[in-house]
Amino acid sequence: MELRRELAEAYKDYKYFLNRGYSRKVALEAITSRYNLSVKEKMLLYRCVHSDDEIKAVKSKVVKHLPKSIIIDGYNIGITFLSIVYDDEVFICDDGFIRDLGLGKRKLSDEVYDALLVVSEFLENLGISFQIVLDSQISKSGELAEILRNKGLNVRTVKKADKQVIISKEIVASNDFVILYNAYAVFDVLGLLVSYSGLEINVGPWSEKI
Repeated sequence: MELRRELAEAYKDYKYFLNRGYSRKVALEAITSRYNLSVKEKMLLYRCVHSDDEIKAVKSKVVKHLPKSIIIDGYNIGITFLSIVYDDEVFICDDGFIRDLGLGKRKLSDEVYDALLVVSEFLENLGISFQIVLDSQISKSGELAEILRNKGLNVRTVKKADKQVIISKEIVASNDFVILYNAYAVFDVLGLLVSYSGLEINVGPWSEKI
């Protein structure tokens, strides 16, 4: 995805509106119309741009050390890692977390299993214990959970994974902004995995501010 000069201007205006407390939806629609943003450009701003106060709140929860244990937002972490591997449109957002623009297009992929195995092995090598939480409302979640359990992993399926992850009061591995904003503490497992692997991730017009 080529980042047009107009997108940089759109980012500045959108960021200004968010910092002023405007509705995210209203601000995004206005900016999209003014700069004639494409669907992907609009999604990039929606997924990756936040107010300064929101960013500060999330970054204050990021643990700098290797935690003893974490709870993993399974689908978000697995799908995003798949998107990274396949070189989809994935960005380091303005809060420092990695997100894709695929809208969950790989959600039903059998390879989510492989992605979670890679993440699990990475965590085990770091000596971090973990539980993977999967949303039972997503097709084949039960089957995925059973396969992962057969590999000796601690997996739980719940009706609302985002809510359960938030209320767990555990250190959370996710890239969902709502979860990060409301979690007790967060661990950027994807960021660490990418840094270890040497994979490259796109950055947006906010890159100098990360």
